[in-house]
Amino acid sequence: MAYARPKPDRGDLIARAAFARLDVVALAVAMGSVFALGLWFATAMLLMKDTPPGVTVGPHLALLANYFPGYSVSWIGSLLGACYGFLIGCGFGAIVAAVCNVAHHIYFVIAITRRDFAGDL
Repeated sequence: MAYARPKPDRGDLIARAAFARLDVVALAVAMGSVFALGLWFATAMLLMKDTPPGVTVGPHLALLANYFPGYSVSWIGSLLGACYGFLIGCGFGAIVAAVCNVAHHIYFVIAITRRDFAGDL
C-alpha cells in the first residue's frame, strides 16, 4: 500500500467538476456545423425565393465572394459557402474553447491557492 494515491477530498472534486474543461475539437466541429448550416440555409432561402426575371438575387450575400473565393448565390455556391462556413466556425469554436479553458484554469488556480493560503475557514 506504499504506492496508493491519497483520496481526493470532496471539495476538490466539486471544484474540478464546476470548472470542467471544454473539449476544443467538439466545440470547433459543433460551431463549424452551425456556421456551415447557417450560410447554406441563407443562400438556399434566397434561391428558393420567387424573384422576377432580371433582378439580382441576394446582392448583399453575394458580397461574401470578396472574402470567399468562388462563392456565389447559386446552388454550387451554397455548398462552397457551407465549406467556408465550416472552416470559419471551426476556427471560431476552437478559439472560444481555448479562451474559456484558459480563463477557467486561471480562476481555478487562484481559487485553490486562496483556499490553501487561507485554510479551511
